Amino acid sequence: MTKGQTVRITMTGDAADEAHVHGYDKAADLKPGTPATIEFVADQDGLFEVETHHSKLQLFQLVVR
Repeated sequence: MTKGQTVRITMTGDAADEAHVHGYDKAADLKPGTPATIEFVADQDGLFEVETHHSKLQLFQLVVR
């Protein structure tokens, strides 16, 4: 991901939870079978974890340069 681009993350959970992006303080509530989206401008360089809050499952890492 290039710094300044818009990031759009859409996910569907299999249980109620919250997904969040560390370092950007962005989150979305997850409901089983219902798509949820987090959208923001990538204005910080670095490596950022995207994970679920309650189950602490790391979904992926976002790299911004």
